[in-house]
Amino acid sequence: MNTDDFNQGLRDFQAICHAKATRQLRRVSLKGLEMIVQGTPVLTGCCRGNWVVSKAELSRQYDAAKVDVAGGATVQAGLARIESAVLGEDVLIENSTPYVMPLENGWSKQQPAGCMIRTPLAKLKQAIEAGAM
Repeated sequence: MNTDDFNQGLRDFQAICHAKATRQLRRVSLKGLEMIVQGTPVLTGCCRGNWVVSKAELSRQYDAAKVDVAGGATVQAGLARIESAVLGEDVLIENSTPYVMPLENGWSKQQPAGCMIRTPLAKLKQAIEAGAM
């Protein structure tokens, strides 16, 4: 083995590690989005439909007409952005619905406090730490 072969081996190893870590970023981001969307209490579907995934900065988007009672369309829209994420990029999940924080803090009688963000992300963190993700 010469120096060029060794260096190429290191570059190949780095590329494999980067690709695996990118897949993990996408997998964890999608799971987080799914848990957050499904944990969102639903009366009209407006809050559930306003979860947005971005990669550069918060978009602060809110559309009162954007309704998704089941949550599938919201997850699919987020998946489109998550699939293009690469290691080193932030994957941001946000909701600018005016009443999102009251819902998270227990305002809804349908779900307990922490149902959208705190509880799902704590479960996701445990799964990652346990090696399940």
